Amino acid sequence: MRGDSSQAYKTGELLVREGLIHQEDIGTALAIQEKRNASVTLNKTRFIGMILCDLNLITPVDNYTVLHKNNKLITLSSALVQKEIISLEKMQTIEAQSLREDLPLISLLLKTDVVTMQVMQQVLFDLFHIPFRSISDFIFDDDHQPLLLQIIDSRMAKENGIIPLVLKDNTVLFGITAPENLLLIHQLNQQFPQYRFKALFIPFSGFSWFHEIIYKISKQEKQNSDTHATRGREVFPDTAVTKGYEKQVDLSLLLGHKAAIFDPKDQWSTIQTFYNRYEMLRTMLGHPETGDRQSEFTSFIQQAHKKITSEGQNPDVEFSFQKQGRDVIILARPKE
Repeated sequence: MRGDSSQAYKTGELLVREGLIHQEDIGTALAIQEKRNASVTLNKTRFIGMILCDLNLITPVDNYTVLHKNNKLITLSSALVQKEIISLEKMQTIEAQSLREDLPLISLLLKTDVVTMQVMQQVLFDLFHIPFRSISDFIFDDDHQPLLLQIIDSRMAKENGIIPLVLKDNTVLFGITAPENLLLIHQLNQQFPQYRFKALFIPFSGFSWFHEIIYKISKQEKQNSDTHATRGREVFPDTAVTKGYEKQVDLSLLLGHKAAIFDPKDQWSTIQTFYNRYEMLRTMLGHPETGDRQSEFTSFIQQAHKKITSEGQNPDVEFSFQKQGRDVIILARPKE
């Protein structure tokens, strides 16, 4: 998905297959893309999915979910490295720090001044068609609290770094701290079809402040919450259930994650994301944390890729998860 017509057709066909657009919509989007390419002033790297969002044919949540499902996403890390905004080595250091401090990558990049606010806003919008806004731009209406709490409760919001900001008519605007939150919004949209969900990126500091306003959490409730949950993963016991929404949904999101590996040496970001999902799954299934095993995991992926590609001509290998009791195994097979 680099802006050329062949990649545009691949993305478009995936959206057609999902029933989100019609075949002729691809041609319309391509015509707009070609016009942009011919312009000397317009951004020439407008992805086909973003153009379809401009046309209101799909939503950013639709686009992200379909590309994620088919392993076609360009991550924020990869985009920043490809645009030479940050070096590969620096990005790897920042990503490790993000995991260590349990802080969203976007917020850490801004906090450490590695990426300016202006650049971050532009890159996020180019990739996901979602703006980055300050939380101070919003005023919470207390009358909407009961409805918003039915959609997403305090614990789920805290664990995932996502917050409902505004309810207007039947539309709920969510503040999200990471692109992966769009998968949860997709799940919520299926659970509450009476609402329409939109999203915008917010800084994690703003999320923490607004979370306490919306959920009116007392100090004691906050202490109890912090002993049982951390953002993004469940801590023992793994049988805990959030109100109206079982943790099994989070498991299904993680179990559905796949990684298409063509060249293990170049696809460090893809392997790291896959590893993070693996460790999250193990923790949620009741296994103790075992420390950083990134290098060991990467070696396993490289060996599995080498073994499978040596047996056939297709260098594309698809890695996926399978739950067996309380264990998680990794499956590898040539990509169809």
